[in-house]
Amino acid sequence: MRGKLEKEGNYELFETNHGHDILVLNDKEYFAIIDTSQGHILVDSDSDHKKDHTVDKGKFYLADFEDDPAFKDMPHLFLKEGKKYKEFILPNDLPTDSDTQKKLVETDDKLGKQKVMNHVKGPGNKGDEKQYNGKKESLRDQSKEDLEDMARKKNISGRSEMSKEELVNAIEKSKDKS
Repeated sequence: MRGKLEKEGNYELFETNHGHDILVLNDKEYFAIIDTSQGHILVDSDSDHKKDHTVDKGKFYLADFEDDPAFKDMPHLFLKEGKKYKEFILPNDLPTDSDTQKKLVETDDKLGKQKVMNHVKGPGNKGDEKQYNGKKESLRDQSKEDLEDMARKKNISGRSEMSKEELVNAIEKSKDKS
């Protein structure tokens, strides 16, 4: 599975009159962004904040990734900033009523709309994701064991330590050299 879309909609990031950053998803979920010595924490909050000014607003996507070579296997939050998307990693997902604080990892990546749409809005099943249309589909449908067998026949070294994605890439590269 790749890029399973969990939530989407509009967000607003604003600063309170006390200098705190508040992230609002779909006008109903409020989270304070707290800077600590060990990084950012997202804290479940409420709407009782006095807004000083809006920092940013736009579309957002929350997606959970698995076996996507472009993203770590965990939830990602994408916030649209201008024509690009800012990427945040949520190793333990969004805060909940029972677990009100979660780690938030801000990446330096600014992703284009097409990359976000392809990896987040694709159906996320087996080998037919939109992001892979026309790209190595037949190899992606193979089991890892079958790929290792193909790699052995092509004398690709290090195959037993490779992930499925690395095997696909190595086999593709060997085809390009033929």
